[in-house]
Amino acid sequence: MRISAVMFFVSVAALAACGGGQKTTYSTTDGTATVTKSGKTTTFESKSGKIAVGAVDPSKLGAPIYPGAAQNDQNGAMSVTSNGKKGTVLAAFSTGDKFSAVEAWYKAHMPKGSETVSDQTGGGYAVFVTAAGTPNQTSVTITEQDGKTGFLITHGPPL
Repeated sequence: MRISAVMFFVSVAALAACGGGQKTTYSTTDGTATVTKSGKTTTFESKSGKIAVGAVDPSKLGAPIYPGAAQNDQNGAMSVTSNGKKGTVLAAFSTGDKFSAVEAWYKAHMPKGSETVSDQTGGGYAVFVTAAGTPNQTSVTITEQDGKTGFLITHGPPL
C-alpha cells in the first residue's frame, strides 16, 4: 500500500494513541516506514533513522534531574537516531516547586558558567548549556507558568 506523507503522519498519530504492542509497516515514496507501539513508547523507523517517543533512559540525558520532578506524560520524551548514529535525547519534566528553587538547584549542579540566560520577570526563564562546540552538548531550559515550573533536558549533537 502506498500512502502520502500526510496520510502516514495521520496514521502514526492514530497508532500512537492506541495501547498495546502493535507494529505497522507503511510503503512510502522513500521505501518503507515502520511504526511500533510498545507500552508507553511509539517508535517510527525508516532507512533514514529512528525516532522513539515515550520513555527515555534518564542516564542518557547528560544532566541531573531535579529531585521530586515528574516526567511529563509519555509524549514528553524522545530519542532520535539518524543514519545509524545516536542523535538527540530529550525529556520534559515538571514540579510544583518555585522557579527560583529549580534554577538555584541547577546552578549548583551544572558546570560553572553554563547558565546562558536568566530572566525572572513575568514568570521565569533560564537556560543552561554545557559543552558548546563539542560533538555532544546538554541543555536545561527552565520555565515557569501558572505556578508550575517545567524544564526540558536535551542532550546530543548541537543543532
